[in-house]
Amino acid sequence: MHIRSRHISFVALLLFCLACCNFNASAQKLRLTNPLNVDRTPEVVEVPLTQVMKNLRLTEAKLESLVATDVKTKKRIPSQLYSYRNGLDPDTLLLYVQLPARGSMTISFKVDPKAPVQQPLVFGREAPERKDDFAWENQLVAYRVYGPALQAAGEVTSGIDVWSKRIPNFVIDSFYKRDAEGAAAHNPDLSYHKDNGQGLDSYLVGPSRGCGGTGVWVDNYLYVSKNYTFKRILANGPIRFTFELKYDTWNAGGRTVVETKVITLDAGSHMNRIDSAYTFIGQMAIPLAAGLALHPGSEVSFPAGDNIISVWDTPQDPSAGRIATGIVALPDENPKPLKTNDNALMIFERRAAETFTYYAGSGWSKADMKSQAEWDSYLTSFLNFHEHPITAQWMKK
Repeated sequence: MHIRSRHISFVALLLFCLACCNFNASAQKLRLTNPLNVDRTPEVVEVPLTQVMKNLRLTEAKLESLVATDVKTKKRIPSQLYSYRNGLDPDTLLLYVQLPARGSMTISFKVDPKAPVQQPLVFGREAPERKDDFAWENQLVAYRVYGPALQAAGEVTSGIDVWSKRIPNFVIDSFYKRDAEGAAAHNPDLSYHKDNGQGLDSYLVGPSRGCGGTGVWVDNYLYVSKNYTFKRILANGPIRFTFELKYDTWNAGGRTVVETKVITLDAGSHMNRIDSAYTFIGQMAIPLAAGLALHPGSEVSFPAGDNIISVWDTPQDPSAGRIATGIVALPDENPKPLKTNDNALMIFERRAAETFTYYAGSGWSKADMKSQAEWDSYLTSFLNFHEHPITAQWMKK
């Protein structure tokens, strides 16, 4: 009887210790800090899932129900499980935050299977309404690229198109619906090329690189592919949208090349992250380019030396103001800017299958980029934020 009593006491002690462990696990918090003395724009912060599981003592099964909350405001922080391994199991926790100059935010976590579904802040889809357009957007910007069905219809380009918008609502569905209704009614005023108060498509891509398209730069000539031949969505929000494109074999100055690129758009950002890799035969590095279209009347600036190209461009409809486009590359990518008659290019020397990474995006004078100076400032700040990222530290209550 005495031995049984001791056994019961041991079990009780073990349960008490486990309860303490669970309490300590729930008490773990994450402290995010802005190292810069400037206010940051809204951005997505990445935390390795291995850290999350270790510090919160969570199993993979519970990650799907993880809820992040700002300790100070008690408001839920938009979050997402994300994979850098092309659609495989998640390896990163994304958090959508905004920090003031030298400011910090403390985040608490809980597992809540009954938590409301988060409102999506990014969106993208193929648009069969117009052959096989592929369009994507967030609260600030919208873009699209063109597929093989459109190429067969005679519209050939691997440039990236820009849609200008001034509302936080998604516009892809409404733009295509409005345009289809206008075509059916023979009413051009319904076209998405007309500004109905939400925005419009007044950006001419044509054979140019548009806003961040790529090519091979050989002997002062840019060799570009035709439309994408394959696509797949890798991440579908709520705060990050990622998809992959492949472009069929083409001849680039006597060299046969194939390109694969991954495009990522975060909530709150004007800029797409683009990771591009070319495969070809040979061991030598070749010059690969990312570009911005230059339309008549456009103005080009380089506000951060070799790392930023800014274009203050002209839309097809003169009443649509000005369209801003830009490319930002981090210094360790070793970019080299170059201006041609039709495109402003960022050149990257890479060997076969080596990735080059850059950011390409747009703004609009009738939305939140009123002048080229504002756009240049945004691009410069964007580079500064990426060179001085938010720091994260795990702490106990």
